[in-house]
Amino acid sequence: MRKLRFLLPCSLIALALSTLTLSGCWEEQHPGTYYTFTGQTVADDLARRPEYSDFVRILQRSGMWNNLRIYGYNTCFAPNNDAIADFLKEREAFARKMGLDVTYNTVEDLPKEDCDTLAWTHLLDITCYLGDLDPGLLPKVNLNDRFLILTLDSTHVEQLGDSVVALQRRLNNAIVELQDDSCENGVVHFIDRCIDFGGDYVYDLVDKDPNTVLFSEALKLCGFHSILSEWYDMTYKIGEDSVTKGIKLTQAGNPWNVHYWDKRKTNFTLLVPTDATFSKNGINNVIPDMFDKANKVYNPDNLLPDSILNDYTNPQNPLFKFLSYHILPFLVDLSRINGRKDVMKDHSLFTFGEKQDKKYSPEDYFETYLPRSLMRITTLINENLEMDMGKVFINNRGDEGNGTVGFSGPKYRGVKILTQEEMGVDKYSALNGVYHYVDNILLYDETVREDILDRRLRIDCATISPDFITSGARQFDNSPTGDGDYSWGFKNPKNFASYHQDYVLQVRPTKKGSSYAYEGDGVDIQGQFDMYVKLPPVPHDGTWQLRLSFRSNSHCGIIQNYLASIPVGKEVERTDWKPLGIPIDLRIEPTDATVGWKDDDSDELAGDESLINALDKSMKNKGWMKGSGVQTITGGSKTHRQQNTMARIILMTDYLQSNMDHYLRIKQIMDDRNAEFLFDYMEWVPKSVYDNNEDKN
Repeated sequence: MRKLRFLLPCSLIALALSTLTLSGCWEEQHPGTYYTFTGQTVADDLARRPEYSDFVRILQRSGMWNNLRIYGYNTCFAPNNDAIADFLKEREAFARKMGLDVTYNTVEDLPKEDCDTLAWTHLLDITCYLGDLDPGLLPKVNLNDRFLILTLDSTHVEQLGDSVVALQRRLNNAIVELQDDSCENGVVHFIDRCIDFGGDYVYDLVDKDPNTVLFSEALKLCGFHSILSEWYDMTYKIGEDSVTKGIKLTQAGNPWNVHYWDKRKTNFTLLVPTDATFSKNGINNVIPDMFDKANKVYNPDNLLPDSILNDYTNPQNPLFKFLSYHILPFLVDLSRINGRKDVMKDHSLFTFGEKQDKKYSPEDYFETYLPRSLMRITTLINENLEMDMGKVFINNRGDEGNGTVGFSGPKYRGVKILTQEEMGVDKYSALNGVYHYVDNILLYDETVREDILDRRLRIDCATISPDFITSGARQFDNSPTGDGDYSWGFKNPKNFASYHQDYVLQVRPTKKGSSYAYEGDGVDIQGQFDMYVKLPPVPHDGTWQLRLSFRSNSHCGIIQNYLASIPVGKEVERTDWKPLGIPIDLRIEPTDATVGWKDDDSDELAGDESLINALDKSMKNKGWMKGSGVQTITGGSKTHRQQNTMARIILMTDYLQSNMDHYLRIKQIMDDRNAEFLFDYMEWVPKSVYDNNEDKN
């Protein structure tokens, strides 16, 4: 199948030229210029094009050529012969700079390792159609373990006809001249130059950016230049068969393939104020301006000793804390930070039920590099009820209050994350992370902790471990793999631990239009497990409820839950666990008398709000709640609240301290190695919310 260009009707061209964002304006328009090469492989497609013969030879020398001749799933970005000639000159100049007396006239002159790296840089092991993607990082790393960046150039517009125009697509530094050539074993995109495979770390990118001098200086002063140069966790080990072959098991009665993450990466997302942004806040240097601002927030009573105040590399130092709250300990792109746009829209997160006309902006809560801190990130929606990637905000809050429905205007605008186009940089992705400008400084101050985050915190369990996000398992679409029902498995992911290894933990992939899960994915645990999870922190001291999502399934087991609240620096011991009620049988349906679920529109309730509220109260007294009314299941046919197999369990209501680490232990007590636990989402709910009838949300 071939699609020549990214196309827009002429009526949108003025909008395309007048904006720097790539949100709702860049919707894919299919002009009908598709065709399929029957029986042709990626290798066949390249071999029939003499203008790409040098890249073919690169693939042959690297050993990748035969992979492109057989059945499989591949994406190939093919540079033409002119691009390879330029690459030869660049590598020759680099080799001579290193003191080597070499001449690279042809591909045969290149060292084998250069051929390998060039081939791996231009190949992905999934089928990836550019016409189906929003701007941002591609869904998976290339074979050289780097993410590639897709952008649209709104300054390059080509008139194709009376009603159609094209915007130029770029992949890193290369122009996509022809895209989406579909073959039997993948797809080929033709580009005008070789994709760069430089080895910058994310700190290097910030350090080279002339607009982020102050932030770079502060990072170096506090020792972050070393921390932000980490990449792989060399202590992580996993068997090769677990990665390549995976394991086959039965999930909800269906066959399933689980492939394990092959390496644990230490990645970062930096949220960087520019020098101009610092200046607007009265910060024109690191010492004293930036330090003084940090000291007012993170040492308000001036109780820290000089030994900490004078040691900027100490994690307790106010400047270190200030920078830490600008760092997320995982890699995520704007196009997925609040979930994939297609998945989120399909589950109708943007409307509050079927009877009300309120907008609900997708939100997620992430723990930052600053210990025991939370950050709320929200993607606003446009008039078409689609997520607007140009309107992603940190710690905003609407006038509607903390019942967490709707967005009737900002009480707190929050801090905007800028897109790459708004940043105006060529490269924001590095080996170990990405960076984005933000339009204000970020502070974990009293306003954020006790007002903005004093709300129901519904947390997708697929965000609890940085490993789930960095690996791409969260919001992973398994359709390009060709491996049937397929998910990412993890052994001992960060923030998870187990008393033994008799379990399978996986992040279930998103399936647009066919998921009962919150945000379309979830964490599934199977086996005779006894594991514990470091929960996201509560933002302030007070009385909080802890809730878990519930979806009954005959293949699930019986679990006992426990909570431990541990002082900073203390390891969890078996004696620390406090049981949370009696064991929960995950096989029962909420319609069981012990729960009492009834449909709001049933004959008994008949939509009567007083009767509905009475039933909600009755269920809550038993420790149960109906599911959320702001997300739908398969095809939008029902909300979670309307689904009789879904509910929420109230595990505990207790006073919690924000300076403690809180752990949830989940123990499977049924003697069945196939028993499952669907760990979909959790909720921290402050007293100000659960006392004010937010049950339906």
